[in-house]
Amino acid sequence: MDLSRLIPSMFHRRLVLLMAAIVLVSAALTGKLAWLTLARGAELRTQAESKLIRRAWTPTYRGRILDRKGRVLAQDRASYDVAVDYRVMTGAWAEGESRRLARAAHKESWKDLSAQERDGLVAIYREKLDRHIDEMWVRLSEASGIEPGLLVARARTIVERIDAMHASIVESRIASLSQTRADKGMDTDADDLRRLRARANQQIAEQRMAHVLIEGVDDEVGFELERLVGRRTALRGGEGSLSLDLMPGLEIRNTTRRTYPWDEVAIDVDLTSLPGPLRREGFASIHSEGVAWHLLGRMRGNVYAEDIQRRAGAIKADATLREHSTDLRGYDLGSYQEGDTVGAAGLEFSYEDTLRGIRGARAENLLTGEVDAREPSPGEDVALTIDVMLQARVRALMDPRLGLAVVQNWHHNERVELGTPLNGAAVVLDVDSGEILALVSTPGIPRGKDWREQGFNSEREYERALALDAPYTNRAIAKPYPPGSIVKPLMVCAAADAGVVDPSVGVVCNGHLLPGKTDSFRCWIYKQYGMTHSPDGQSLNGAEAVKHSCNIFFYEMGRRLGNRGIAKAYRDFGVGEGFGLGIGAEFPGAVGAFDGDNSGAGLQVWDTILMGIGQGPVAWTPLHAADAMATLARGGERIAPRLVADAPVRELPSAPMGSVARRLALDGLRGSVNDSDGTGHAITFASGRRLPIFDVPGVSVWGKTGTATAPDLNYDPDGDGPLPSTVEREGDHSWFVVLVAPEGEAPRYAIAVVMEYAGSGGRVSGPIANQIIRALVQEGYLPDAQPGQGGGP
Repeated sequence: MDLSRLIPSMFHRRLVLLMAAIVLVSAALTGKLAWLTLARGAELRTQAESKLIRRAWTPTYRGRILDRKGRVLAQDRASYDVAVDYRVMTGAWAEGESRRLARAAHKESWKDLSAQERDGLVAIYREKLDRHIDEMWVRLSEASGIEPGLLVARARTIVERIDAMHASIVESRIASLSQTRADKGMDTDADDLRRLRARANQQIAEQRMAHVLIEGVDDEVGFELERLVGRRTALRGGEGSLSLDLMPGLEIRNTTRRTYPWDEVAIDVDLTSLPGPLRREGFASIHSEGVAWHLLGRMRGNVYAEDIQRRAGAIKADATLREHSTDLRGYDLGSYQEGDTVGAAGLEFSYEDTLRGIRGARAENLLTGEVDAREPSPGEDVALTIDVMLQARVRALMDPRLGLAVVQNWHHNERVELGTPLNGAAVVLDVDSGEILALVSTPGIPRGKDWREQGFNSEREYERALALDAPYTNRAIAKPYPPGSIVKPLMVCAAADAGVVDPSVGVVCNGHLLPGKTDSFRCWIYKQYGMTHSPDGQSLNGAEAVKHSCNIFFYEMGRRLGNRGIAKAYRDFGVGEGFGLGIGAEFPGAVGAFDGDNSGAGLQVWDTILMGIGQGPVAWTPLHAADAMATLARGGERIAPRLVADAPVRELPSAPMGSVARRLALDGLRGSVNDSDGTGHAITFASGRRLPIFDVPGVSVWGKTGTATAPDLNYDPDGDGPLPSTVEREGDHSWFVVLVAPEGEAPRYAIAVVMEYAGSGGRVSGPIANQIIRALVQEGYLPDAQPGQGGGP
């Protein structure tokens, strides 16, 4: 169509085109507006409204962790950190401020002064400012109780550390810049290197910020110092109205710290109750540190991406947590923010969402004035079944300083040097409830900040000790041990249930299992003395076999049970099952390979023979041992051990156990520690004196010793490097399991003790188990037949 014919005027044609363009643009804008309104209206409205919302957060605090008697094991404590700016500590602030003050005091004549005259004035003010800083250290000292010299020394240490960090970063920057030039084929001469160094020598963030000099001051000190922050004062000796900060570079940081009131406990041990050469008058005060560290775990100050992801997943999956933690807009008030602390191990980690508080929020709409406020909600308390005083007592008993956990000459341990500290674990379990009263692993974690503070001569020596002692491993639940002879009473019940033996009739002990082969599968008494437990050819019943710890009886039980039967016997007593305590890694126990199915498939006949005495391809933990003894005491009823008081009681499939077999097993345990010919009855010392292991009056004791062949402990100093690994420890682990009750009553508590590479169970773990019984008396769990004779906290 010819537009010029319809609209002859050029002016009118241009006007029509302009109007058409306006219509098109308007249509496009209208379409866009409609799309924004209809398709994204709600989203954009929310974004717009959010810009009109002013939020303010109200802090909360973390829930406590309590022991069974309500004693606080972990709690938040409000505190303050005192920080000072790096530039104040280096003198850079005083240099810059002295120049500013000199110029301000002489602003009319400053431009006319020579450089030398200016420097002279600056020097005068610098001297005054140095005195001002000295006075600041004195004020800090008076408020905190820390000597001014120590504060200055701390500041110097911080400066040295940051300067070293800066120097390292500068060299790294220069190397990177030089490599970039080299990659481009550019040579670098001395002038280039100076330019590179000038470019690389930029300040790092740590040189522009304040650093903590004093940690964790209380409210009184924090408030006193906070009132000084920002206060101005006239410069002493200055001219005119010159003023400056009273406390230059001072920052008071409001921090909440997780404290552990029972982390350190002093325990008095009655030395008259110790065995043989250790016995003497008086008390030994053992200061234990990290009493419940393996249970409680720790906090960390850095929030990681996985923490945020884990929290988001928990909110999504748990409707109760979501309802408790989110506001009306769905915002998680327990979400992690900068400066938050996070549970990093133990119960602090596994109960993070329970313990974590919900901060309060106040959201004000700046347009409407509407206010949505929510009060903060503290985290929930978590109560444990642990008795922290009993825990502390058991830990003190296993402290090498007392002497029970050190190689002694009466241990007859030829594989480990006299005086060597022994590592181990102990568990105390309530039989009726499955509640864990004490769960101890030694050694404790390192308490110093580096190897020097812990008394090591070198970092290599420290790393070796860490590798060998594995202090961060909770031996009570996470380290696999061969059970040794403490499983023998369990085998009596398992073999009777399987119908492979009449435990009341028993087996004849010939000293060796295989006819004509006197050098394999021997009884311990035959190996040491050339004797048997059946000198007249009489058979041993189940009780006698347990009492005398006859290997031949239990070799035979293992052979008769076969691979499937012996595997079932161990599974019936919990081997292969974790406990889910929530305090870190757990070893579930294993029959056969650690990564197998515990079915017994693939076990050979010699494996099953050895497993009858707790050797061969089988492993468990001290908690398994205590749990198995509690199951025996209950007549086969299994209750999962509990560490958290309100955790549901988990009744597990019962371990098959006939009344006759159980009675014989318990009779054997009673005879083992109470009859003079029982293997767990007494210790003979170098003097020839023979003393009972268990001597606490007013209680009944059932027990079994175990000496389990252990794998060598090797140390490889350089991993895959050329240096060979060395055998650092070898020999046997020392076990003792005990059931104990008020005299004349049924078993009430189960105790398991293992000491690594300690040799004889009776000589090493037995005295520790006896002292644990004494600790149960001291803490009121067993009757005190001799009031006033025990030690005290």
